[in-house]
Amino acid sequence: MNRKRVSHFFLVLFISVLMLAVSSTSLFASHTDARFQVTLTNLTSGQPFSPPVAMTHQFAARLFVVGTPASDEITSIAENGDQSGAVALFSSNSHVTEVVDVGMPLTPYGTTVADFTDTVTFEISAQRGDRLSIAGMLICTNDGIVGGDALRLPRHGEVTYYLNGYDTGTEDNTEASADIVDPCSGLGPNPLAGDPNGNENDAVNTSPAGTVQLHAGIMGNGDLNAAHDWDGAAAMITIERID
Repeated sequence: MNRKRVSHFFLVLFISVLMLAVSSTSLFASHTDARFQVTLTNLTSGQPFSPPVAMTHQFAARLFVVGTPASDEITSIAENGDQSGAVALFSSNSHVTEVVDVGMPLTPYGTTVADFTDTVTFEISAQRGDRLSIAGMLICTNDGIVGGDALRLPRHGEVTYYLNGYDTGTEDNTEASADIVDPCSGLGPNPLAGDPNGNENDAVNTSPAGTVQLHAGIMGNGDLNAAHDWDGAAAMITIERID
C-alpha cells in the first residue's frame, strides 16, 4: 500500500469515526431530559382549584381529551378533587417522563386562605417530543376541571397558555350544596350549607355519562351563584425552560 493510499485510508477512517461520534452525541441529546419551571395562576374570581396533577408525556399517554369520555382518574379529580389515582396511574406509564402532584389547592384570583394563594410554581422534566398536560378540579362545581391537554413545551425561553374549564359529563350539574365538595365553602367566595352525605356521587351521576366538553359555567339553579361563575379562561400557565 503506497503512502497516498494509506493517507486516503486513514482520512476515510477518521471521517467515519467522526460521523459516528456526532451520530452518537445526537442520539444521546435526543433522550436527555430538559428541565422546566411551570407557574399556574387561577384567573377566576370564584372558583378554587383542587391540587392539580401535571405530567410530561408522549401522545400515547393522555390525561384527558376533549370530546371523549373521562377516565376514572379524571372523574375522581372532577368529582372529588382526588388526584391520587391519576398520579399512581401515570407514574408507572412508560410513555410518561415525569408526574408532579402539586399537592396544594389554588384560591380564587387575588385571594389568600391560610398558606394557599392563587398561584403555584413547580419544576418538571421532559424528553424530546414530550408535551405537558395538567388538570385540577373546579372545586365549586359538580364535575368540572381546569386543564390543559398536550401543551407544547418551549425549546428556549418561555411560553404562556390560557386554560379552559371543562365539564367532564359524569355528574348532573345540580349546583346544590349537598352535591358540592366542602372545600368550596372554605376556599370559595362564600360559605355553603355543606355536604351532609359525604358527597355521595351516585345520587347525581349522569346516566349515560357524557364526554369532556367546555364548561358552560354556573347557571345559578342551586346553591351556587354568580359569585362562583367565571368568564373566559379559568387559568394561565407559563412554562419556562430552565436547564
